[in-house]
Amino acid sequence: MTARRTYLFPLPEVAKPVGGVNVLLQIIEVLRRAGYDAAPLYASPGYTYRFWPYTGDAFHDPALASLANPFERRLTRLKQKLSGLLPRSGANPFRRPGPGDVIVAPEFCLTEIARVYPDNPLVLAVQNGFGLLLARHWDKTGNVMGKVDAAFSISEACHAALRHAYPGPAERITLPVDQPGLDYTEAKQRRIAYMPRKRPEQARFVADTLAALPELKRWELTPIDGLPPGQVAAALREALIFLSFSEQEGFGLPPAEAMKAGCITIGYAGIGGEEFFDATTGIKVPDADFAALIDATRATVTEYDRDPARLDSLRRAASAVIARKYSRSAFETTVKSAWAGLDAALGPAENPKGSKVNHT
Repeated sequence: MTARRTYLFPLPEVAKPVGGVNVLLQIIEVLRRAGYDAAPLYASPGYTYRFWPYTGDAFHDPALASLANPFERRLTRLKQKLSGLLPRSGANPFRRPGPGDVIVAPEFCLTEIARVYPDNPLVLAVQNGFGLLLARHWDKTGNVMGKVDAAFSISEACHAALRHAYPGPAERITLPVDQPGLDYTEAKQRRIAYMPRKRPEQARFVADTLAALPELKRWELTPIDGLPPGQVAAALREALIFLSFSEQEGFGLPPAEAMKAGCITIGYAGIGGEEFFDATTGIKVPDADFAALIDATRATVTEYDRDPARLDSLRRAASAVIARKYSRSAFETTVKSAWAGLDAALGPAENPKGSKVNHT
């Protein structure tokens, strides 16, 4: 890093946990510890994202109000007020990005951020390749990718998608799957956890069908949607089985976290999970085949009640794989390495904008 420049991360104001926001806040924390100027940028002075314990600087710029519809913003503030977590007015100082500030844009709102900050250097953060499809769909000008100066991705699937959408400098970050409390647990309860946020109709049908089976009379099915990270970790430590309903994921943190906590993970890889979800780490079934998911769960429960040795060996091995590949150390190392590359791609901080690099 030859000179200090500020990286501002515009983030949507949401009232529920969003994995992508958790990741971006963790990236900001690593950058700040490494000596970079980095901070989230919200639309409101009083907003705080309460599902990750970020304690660093945060700013606001009302120009970002277009990132969320008015109803969503009012709902978010109402929920914070009712829960007693609404911060004092002005908690996020006003910051209108200057010409030397670099904007880090999540792929799903790239088009809007590029419109709001047309004169700032722009780094594209790709956490879901399918979000790139939306960015291209919403881009009525046809040149939003030409406004991107550099990019990074967080998985093999995202990096593959990025290569097809953006020809410029691109870095890769390895996600951490080691949230506090997400420890491998040997002693488990007869509990089946699942995240119903993706494919909610399937999740409901599968859960209802399993609950009616005689083999599962002693088993409890527990949805874990909408919980903060600490409660998710606690639920996964207790559950013996996790059902993955992943769909069009950039990575798919829920099944990876379940494996880390020692759950027998059954279900869909959801594209992004292909890099860690296979026969050595779980019981993968064909995408969207809910009948196969039900059958695999039924067979797993029957086998575990008869002889748990093979399945216990599987979940121990899966936890070890996730712990090794997606450690905090790997995350921090790749964030720093990626930012060194991004910083170099942006050129000297003293001439922050200059002429756009032609990547076409």
